[in-house]
Amino acid sequence: MASMGLKERFWNQLNGKEVDMTPAGSTTTYGVVALMDQCGYARPLADTDPIAMTELSYAAHQYAGFEWVKAMGWDIVGLSEAMGCELGTPLKDIQYSIKGHPYKDGIEHIDFPTDFLERGRFPMFREHFRLLKEKVGDALIIFGETEGPFTCAANLVGTEQFMKWIYKKPDMVNDVLEVTREAALAAVNFAFDNGADYYVFAEPTAGPALIRPKFFEKLAQPAIKYVVERAKGPVVLHICANSDSVIDMMCDTGVAGISIEEKADMKAAVEIAHKKGVKVFGNVATATTLFSGTPAEVYKEAIQALENGTDFLCPGCGIAPPSPLENLLQIKKARDDYFK
Repeated sequence: MASMGLKERFWNQLNGKEVDMTPAGSTTTYGVVALMDQCGYARPLADTDPIAMTELSYAAHQYAGFEWVKAMGWDIVGLSEAMGCELGTPLKDIQYSIKGHPYKDGIEHIDFPTDFLERGRFPMFREHFRLLKEKVGDALIIFGETEGPFTCAANLVGTEQFMKWIYKKPDMVNDVLEVTREAALAAVNFAFDNGADYYVFAEPTAGPALIRPKFFEKLAQPAIKYVVERAKGPVVLHICANSDSVIDMMCDTGVAGISIEEKADMKAAVEIAHKKGVKVFGNVATATTLFSGTPAEVYKEAIQALENGTDFLCPGCGIAPPSPLENLLQIKKARDDYFK
């Protein structure tokens, strides 16, 4: 088969058409210090400045060989920030995190703000999308990402309190989700309107590490499905840790793809997902192998993911900032060698 353009290969794979090889890149955050050093644009500037954010976004393609690029920054707090959460201070090697919960004392006044897309970093993201689109033209796929509606809801009231509500006050959980699903929908369609090709919702709080699968089905799944059904383009759902017990439910949200970590069983996930017409992204270990393993270990794990049938060879989660560039380069190298 003749070699394909990067964009065509990605689209063909996502849409179940023929490809010459598995696309290799990242569908999670990659605010990596080595990439900042290569391109000359570092956080925290790259968290808030559209030029710096764009250059760091492109650096993964330029220096790490990733075959598509990420818009909207290096954290997953975009919705929560615009909904009023207080954020911690980012550093070069530390991403934005949630420091304060605006509805921890009660949700009587919770509401979806009509000016949502003028809040937080959305006005900056608009300019960043324009610059990134200008930079990559028609050569590369661009994706946007934020936390999903469930994780955003937990951020608004505080995760610990939210977890208690799941057992004791599920109605209150649903009240918050009614608001955060509107925020998620506004964000996803904002991204598509500004040039994103697909969108990722990261739902760390909805994973089996934190809630039982039955609560995922009852509470998280309907909120995610609501957004996916109304999104103007394809959505990928990322869930951290061992997601084996919810793979089928993740697929049933209507997403085009799911993104899984190394703790999940890639072979089994592919089998379940493909029956439902869903693609799988993953699953080179980020917390261990990419971060502190040798290049040979990354290479071996990447080959293993390919052998297990991944549709998109990617890190299993957001890449840790201190991860060495040499390790990132093994993802594409393993893929190239595998298809030689």
